Amino acid sequence: MTVRLQVDDAVAPWIDHALRRRLTITLERLVRAAGCRHAAAAGLGVRIVGDAEMIALHREHMGEATPTDVLSFPADPVLDPGLGDIAIDWDQLRRQAPGPGPAAWFAEAQQLLVHAVAHLCGHDHGDAAQARAMLRFEQRIARRAAIATPQRHYRRSRRDATRRSDVATGARWSP
Repeated sequence: MTVRLQVDDAVAPWIDHALRRRLTITLERLVRAAGCRHAAAAGLGVRIVGDAEMIALHREHMGEATPTDVLSFPADPVLDPGLGDIAIDWDQLRRQAPGPGPAAWFAEAQQLLVHAVAHLCGHDHGDAAQARAMLRFEQRIARRAAIATPQRHYRRSRRDATRRSDVATGARWSP
């Protein structure tokens, strides 16, 4: 599997070579653990961005002009043999990490990657049943990949009641 990792200039000072390598290894392990379609020969693009770029991506693909932590862009299996693309907002990741510093950021990044890979494998959390199934899938692949088990629960707030999934549609970007 080929992982193409691109770090935007806005967040590059926060992400050194060692962290980039750890993120790539994490993704490779997650995709193998997931066993999702095209996983064996799949390409996967990951773009790490700041708030401004994520707001632009979120607006373009989801119609919301707010930052979000992660977006998944599934590949079209007919047109693209890859698994898809992932965009991570490093500014948002740092705000919601369990603590300050690189170790906490990496832990949060792992959780976001688990979530994104689940989306790329066809899972969603549009309703309660889907959310439970997605969480079980995330927990299973995290265990298989030796990553801390996700605890997120996809509760739907009043704001979320009209919100679509965090799976983007439309043209993919290419890192």
